[in-house]
Amino acid sequence: MEEFKTQLEDTRKRFEVTFHAAPETKEAIREQEKQKVLASTRLTQVEIAIRSISEKVLPFGLTGCLFQKIKDQINLERESAGSEAIRENAANLAKRIVRVVEEPEPIYREKLSAEKMAELQRRIYNLLKEGDARSDSVKILNLSDRDAARILNKIENLENSEIFMLQSLIEEKLALQEQISNLNSISQLGSFSESERELFDQLQTEIESCSTQIGRKTEQLRLLEEGIFDLEKRINEIELEIEKLYEKHNTSKEKVDFIQECDHIANVLNQYVVLLRKNKIQMLQEKTFEMFRLISSRSDLIKDITIDQDSYEIRITDKNGHEIRKSALSAGEKEVFAISLLWGLAQTSQLKLPIIIDTPLSRLDSVHRDSIVSYYFPHAGEQVVIFSTDTEIDTDYYKKLKDHLCGAGRLVYEPRQELTKFNEGYFWEK
Repeated sequence: MEEFKTQLEDTRKRFEVTFHAAPETKEAIREQEKQKVLASTRLTQVEIAIRSISEKVLPFGLTGCLFQKIKDQINLERESAGSEAIRENAANLAKRIVRVVEEPEPIYREKLSAEKMAELQRRIYNLLKEGDARSDSVKILNLSDRDAARILNKIENLENSEIFMLQSLIEEKLALQEQISNLNSISQLGSFSESERELFDQLQTEIESCSTQIGRKTEQLRLLEEGIFDLEKRINEIELEIEKLYEKHNTSKEKVDFIQECDHIANVLNQYVVLLRKNKIQMLQEKTFEMFRLISSRSDLIKDITIDQDSYEIRITDKNGHEIRKSALSAGEKEVFAISLLWGLAQTSQLKLPIIIDTPLSRLDSVHRDSIVSYYFPHAGEQVVIFSTDTEIDTDYYKKLKDHLCGAGRLVYEPRQELTKFNEGYFWEK
């Protein structure tokens, strides 16, 4: 992209120097480019909006003509279920109604005889048993109250969604495409001689080519970033879906095939994790061995450093293939190995974390000290803090590291105040 930008700037300067007598052409080109960029940008936004609506609600919105029938059927089946419940319990309800008339005391002056009470109960029973004929209907959906509520809520959300904006967006897209086509077809040659027209065509072609390439690269970058974001979001959604499906695994027989497919996806993801772990371990081996060879005095004797993929046990082998026990290493060699391992972990994780090193050279000989100061400290991380005594990082080492330092200071203990202060400048810098 930077190369195209440089080429575009050079071509524009040549065009201005050559055709300075015709500034209207230059302004026309700028205005056309501005309109094309605005139209292309809006076209991209409209296409994204169309894709978003199509992915989210269009498949459901196509069935919008059935929404009212579904809602009517749900309400009808609810009423039918209530009427059926009354009919099924008609006998108990009739007894309870008659009992309420008599208890705790009769609501009429003359107490009914047993025969009249029985007749009253029979009439109430027949009334309840008969029910409301309008509520009787054929059960097509046969949904539970919970499922019916979920479907009604989904229909309401779809009716309030952005599906109705789709037609206007499509019309705007067609208008933008026609506008861009018209801008591309505008002739800018003017009244030039044949040689000027050829040079104009050449420079204009280069300008348009560079602008197009810059626009494409910019769009590719944007699409890649957008794609990464969508994939990460989709991964999170799939993980949540898998978790919910596992919870329903024992109760939903209709979802068996789908759950098995989710199990397959989970297995593939697990395989990917295993392969990724192997690659990371291999990279850790290479980076650790790379630093160990740079700073170790015994690098010629060491053939390889390997890490077990299951137990993560680290093995060091010599040039004859024999394992070197880490307990057989000297204190200085162990510290060199630890530094190499930390370097490998930092390079493998690719995390830009600060590194703090305390008394790094206290147990090392001069050879290891030179190697660590030359090869490790300048490249240990994005930000490195070294706590050293003046006998470790002395004047010679300080000169080697000075070009890589952004600051230095010393910790001075104040006996009277019983605290330690930080002063700018190294031990011999006042």
